Amino acid sequence: MDEQELIRRAASGDLDAFEELVARKRERVFWIAYHIVGDEELARDVAQEVFIRLHRVIRRFRAGGRFDAWLYRIATNLGIDAFRRERPHRAAAALEEIGERAAPGEGAASGPGTEPASPATGGAGESPAGDTLRRREVRRIFLTLSLLLTRKQRLAFMLREIEGLTTAEVAEIMETRESTVRNHVLQARRVLQEELRRRYPEYCRPRGLRRD
Repeated sequence: MDEQELIRRAASGDLDAFEELVARKRERVFWIAYHIVGDEELARDVAQEVFIRLHRVIRRFRAGGRFDAWLYRIATNLGIDAFRRERPHRAAAALEEIGERAAPGEGAASGPGTEPASPATGGAGESPAGDTLRRREVRRIFLTLSLLLTRKQRLAFMLREIEGLTTAEVAEIMETRESTVRNHVLQARRVLQEELRRRYPEYCRPRGLRRD
């Protein structure tokens, strides 16, 4: 079903449509929350709160607007509230622990102890299972490196570069100027590129080489 029609039905009280909308958006909302609070359990609590809030306010969504940007702003605000509320009581997860854990929320094969895919394998004939493993490995690396970013850099980079929102939309969600968003994204990209080359050189194409 077209997403706008799904939203319209959910806003009119169609519970099945709302549940389908939640199923489509659950993983992205979780990751937004996770990159704000830095804790998987707390991120899941935030995601649940986001959809409870969404159920109450979805009628306010203006037809034709960017639903993702609207939803992500709810997720961001609730994530920040949770981060401020829980920060004195939760220690940040160790870099080594995050680096060893596979990305949650991607099916039964994900979780602690899952073996990452090798960057040297794969190709046009890769199976869906192989594709999932590669995506999980990329996600794992990003989680590891993103801990080196500030919370605002991490959020701006994720919304702009991963979720594909415009700079204006990210600025609205973060309640800041577009120039500030661009600066956060630029700084995040520099840190990630530098650390990727240093820690995971197998994922970097050597500079100065061209493919014919």
